[in-house]
Amino acid sequence: MTGAMTPPAASNRQPDMAEATEAARTLALTAGELSLNVAPTVGGAIAAFSVGAVPILRRTPPLALAERRAGLCGSYAMIPYSNRIADAAFDFGDERFQLARNFGDNPHSLHGNGWQRAWTVVSAAPDAAVVALDHDPQESAARAAEWPFAYRGEQRFVLTPQGLAVTLCLENRDDRPMPAGFGLHPYFDRPGAYLRFAASRVWQSDGRVLPTGRMTVPQSWDCRTMRRVDGIGAVDHCFEGWDGTAEIAYPERRILIRIKTDPVFGKLVVFRADERDFFAVEPVSHMVDAVNRVETGDHGLRVLAPAERMEGTVRFDIERLP
Repeated sequence: MTGAMTPPAASNRQPDMAEATEAARTLALTAGELSLNVAPTVGGAIAAFSVGAVPILRRTPPLALAERRAGLCGSYAMIPYSNRIADAAFDFGDERFQLARNFGDNPHSLHGNGWQRAWTVVSAAPDAAVVALDHDPQESAARAAEWPFAYRGEQRFVLTPQGLAVTLCLENRDDRPMPAGFGLHPYFDRPGAYLRFAASRVWQSDGRVLPTGRMTVPQSWDCRTMRRVDGIGAVDHCFEGWDGTAEIAYPERRILIRIKTDPVFGKLVVFRADERDFFAVEPVSHMVDAVNRVETGDHGLRVLAPAERMEGTVRFDIERLP
């Protein structure tokens, strides 16, 4: 749920030629009409996903790669947690942890640290790739402030002529239990878009964009039937009672994007604001600020024992419309 805010300003230090060249390198996958570009060193983000010449995700500006800004890319993984941790702090296992505030002057910590780290290429093929991130908080105080538990994250990308499958894996590499979760943050062009998904409840939020209570989905956000995204009220909220499917249609582009997820993605965050020309539909495993709300029923947060892992797949099936 970062869409309502402007991404942090880029550093005043300009990347040198070697850094910019390395950041701009992507893994290019193709299958039939579909093409995918993954930027391992830019948070393992998706830099482009298209069917023929038609973009499926929003376009990634060149500066996003040169400056390693995954938040400006088409999609990125949120790992080892999604959305906000209130005031960048939480209690767990009789300890108090203070995280780095990783989104400009925002008081919270957002989306984990994977989107702000370089990932390593594990394998690459013409239609598939795996990238990984090994996080060790003992490397430095800065690493510990990103996340105080050791973990390994993986993203597996598999492209077929029919669509894309993105599998997220998270393994606790620490010697103690770890609170855990993940999500995927794809952005889509707003002009000409239609959206459909079914959910029974939504979390209302306060002025700090933190959840306050569940309620029935109001009519302005009810997308059980296909609706123009421009006609949906401003939203930056977490939906529940979701069946794991969402559809995005672009009649003028003649494409339909059908998102289908594994059950671990039990929540859906939707963002749309009048001042933005994009919107986001984010499958996530837990509610906003879940680590501080473990008393809340159905929060979705996992606690992984040492060496335990969780994983789940988000599929983007692409159809040509007549």
